Amino acid sequence: MTDFDAPGRPYTRPPMTRGVDPQRMNWLWQLILQATDLDPTDVRDALKANGVAVTDKRMTSWQVTDSDADYFPLTIAELERNLRSVIAWKAKRAQDAPEESP
Repeated sequence: MTDFDAPGRPYTRPPMTRGVDPQRMNWLWQLILQATDLDPTDVRDALKANGVAVTDKRMTSWQVTDSDADYFPLTIAELERNLRSVIAWKAKRAQDAPEESP
């Protein structure tokens, strides 16, 4: 099947299996880290480059379950800021990288 072929069945959305609290998005952050192999060290560097004073303790708190003593809720606004910081940081690194000669 190419990108232009119609699928064999229509697209359907998966059912919502959980309530979503925009003040507690740690679970989504954890999925993003796992799906992208994003290194938390790179996230910290990106946040610091964006002027966000993040500590290792805060970053760890985003990656543990809510039953963990180190848990601190990550809001949807923080999650968006983290992702936008990483995107900008990666773009800057790519821009600053020396071009390879053919």
